Amino acid sequence: MSYSTKAVAELDHESDAFKSAECQNSRQNAGIHDNFKNIKLVAGSSLMLIAGPVMAIPVLFANVGLNTADHLKANEIKSNCGGQTLSTEKVTQSIAVDTGLGLLTGSVLSGASVPIGTTLASKP
Repeated sequence: MSYSTKAVAELDHESDAFKSAECQNSRQNAGIHDNFKNIKLVAGSSLMLIAGPVMAIPVLFANVGLNTADHLKANEIKSNCGGQTLSTEKVTQSIAVDTGLGLLTGSVLSGASVPIGTTLASKP
């Protein structure tokens, strides 16, 4: 589930802010980030298998870019729909942590989304 979809799920669906036109416009395309997440899983892995290490940096940047867009959209949804927004600093920290965890687990470069516990448990 993308951060944008999580943001919509966490909102008070009965509030006046949620029913506003501005909120409806903001959350209208939240699901696209779920699609991007699935696409980057398949595309990133495929590119790494086909082209090898030469694709590592482009796949990394694509994943960071899509992750950044998702975080920013989630914050916009919260802002327009009466949710608790994060400061720019907190959004930046969250993106950095996600990227760091992705690099740690290898999921950024392989395109996969693997929980840390699973990755660490599989290491000898």
